[in-house]
Amino acid sequence: MARFLIVILMLSLAACAPRGRLAYLDHPVADARSIFVGSTRAPDPQTGQPFGTARSQQLRLARFDVATPPDREVAEIAYPMTDTLPVDPDKQFLVSQSEIDMKRPAFQSELRTALRKHDGQAVLFVHGFNNSFAEGLYRMAQMGADFDLPGVLVHYSWPSRANVLGYAYDRDSVLFARDGLERLIDDLNAAGAKRILIVGHSLGAELVMEVLRQEAITRKQGRFSTISGVVLISPDIAVDVFKTQADAIGALPQPFIIFTSAKDRALQLSARLSGKRDRLGNLEDVSSIAHYKVTLINVSAFNTGDGHFNVVTSPALIRLLDSAQKVAEVLEVEQFGRTGLGDAVVLTVENTTQIILAPISGG
Repeated sequence: MARFLIVILMLSLAACAPRGRLAYLDHPVADARSIFVGSTRAPDPQTGQPFGTARSQQLRLARFDVATPPDREVAEIAYPMTDTLPVDPDKQFLVSQSEIDMKRPAFQSELRTALRKHDGQAVLFVHGFNNSFAEGLYRMAQMGADFDLPGVLVHYSWPSRANVLGYAYDRDSVLFARDGLERLIDDLNAAGAKRILIVGHSLGAELVMEVLRQEAITRKQGRFSTISGVVLISPDIAVDVFKTQADAIGALPQPFIIFTSAKDRALQLSARLSGKRDRLGNLEDVSSIAHYKVTLINVSAFNTGDGHFNVVTSPALIRLLDSAQKVAEVLEVEQFGRTGLGDAVVLTVENTTQIILAPISGG
């Protein structure tokens, strides 16, 4: 019976997840935003897509200029899903121009130029479970637009199977992809990055933690000096695994933010598959991680869909966070009672702070 329920839950989640693909405008767009990409995905010879689901031993470097559709609402993301349908530049995210499989010197040169224009600031996004390359790329573009993210946008795309039944493959891919993410961070530093905000979603959050741990145990913590913060969104990490990772890392980069939701159906499924009830992304009792200097932001009240990415899928939550002048400013815990974040409840246990967000009254 338990296995039957898991299959039903898997299928219900799959029904909510249309597959995105890369599609191009027939002309360059001046206001398209560049996204620099590092990927350990191999090309897909069957579909012709440059980044598929198979694993590449080499870190592949690219740049995509993505045009954001003018006719869309906050949190809305639409992208081409099949070759048989025409694209709609007024409603869909589309690629304006791209450079694929760039040589490292050329990639670093373009990255260096972009970083200089943004005072060395970058946002590095690591996608989560069940994502195609296009979906992760367009999600980075959506976050850049909805939160008006400052700095250079960088996306690390690891080889997810892009299938709700591919959970075991994706977990193995997280381990496979650690060295690639480390090399991409090295490229950012070599190109002159001064401040790197790292954002990891779902299994991508575990990949972020694994790389931070890897750098710590190989005594490369000096690289942490350019990490200006870490944001884990719905992290699919067992709580005891997170504690082991954090212990190995030592002093966590600050601020260190974890977005959680008790209504996250994807993490409920992960808990069943892994046999571990508590995942970091649905943790409610913070006493078990009170030793660590982290901030948990509970966004259960803004649940949308399966509740696994409320931060970027809830218009109300985006408006609430954006009203506090970008995510980085929202995360200044001491100001929460004075930033217009609605009826937020702030709880502190030792070094850990938990903020339970609620919609603004009358909003």
